[in-house]
Amino acid sequence: MPNYVPSPDEVTAAMTENGGWTRKQLAEWGIPHPPPQGWRKHLEAKWRGEDVAELPRQEPDQDALF
Repeated sequence: MPNYVPSPDEVTAAMTENGGWTRKQLAEWGIPHPPPQGWRKHLEAKWRGEDVAELPRQEPDQDALF
């Protein structure tokens, strides 16, 4: 897990022209791909110093593997 937590302004500034974020950028912040709902609020809470749980990682459905 990355030690650096970006400010809400930094998160907004890193947005691409299409209104999203790259996988690389999300990975630098410790956000799984695809990013779960509420990931920006999660980062903001961490930036404020709140003790927050890890974000859930979305695992592929076993049926999709076969």
